[in-house]
Amino acid sequence: MTSPQDQATVEGPSKTGARSEVAVRQYRPEDHAGVTKIFVEGLMRFDDNEKFRYLWEERLRIDLTHDFADIEASHMAPGGNFWVATATSEGKSTVVGIIGLQRRSETMAEVRRIFVDPSCHRMGIGRKLMQQLEQWAKENGYESLCLTTNPKSEQAVGFYKSLGYESRGETELQWETPRYFEALKFAKQL
Repeated sequence: MTSPQDQATVEGPSKTGARSEVAVRQYRPEDHAGVTKIFVEGLMRFDDNEKFRYLWEERLRIDLTHDFADIEASHMAPGGNFWVATATSEGKSTVVGIIGLQRRSETMAEVRRIFVDPSCHRMGIGRKLMQQLEQWAKENGYESLCLTTNPKSEQAVGFYKSLGYESRGETELQWETPRYFEALKFAKQL
């Protein structure tokens, strides 16, 4: 059940140019197809190195058959949560953004799976998703958040820095064999 504090709203143009209302709310099972679509499209845009595309395809297969097969169990277990941003235009609602939070310790949680439909970038949706997540994290006793991102994505790095996240100067290797794709670690005190 979504409570008023689990929702935030922004307005912006829809894909057709008409005004649409964008709401951020807690995930519901009926969102699954839209969430999966945003995730698949987002993950496959994460790295444009064709030589290693097979690694991302395998990662996608694993994620879709494990944590995305049951979002409620993987992300909404005690200490975690998952939200969607939906755009409603002319009575039709579409998932345009997603974000998850997973518990790492009593006082720290990890921001996971933040993706926004590219046609909706620069509308404040990612910021609203992050605000909702951070508010919920504070209300649930977390003192800090961590996340990883592509260090080559100046847009993502700049976005997280604008929200007060600081690079820990560490990277996390996504694959050992072959040694490929170091994700940059960020953290924020709440």
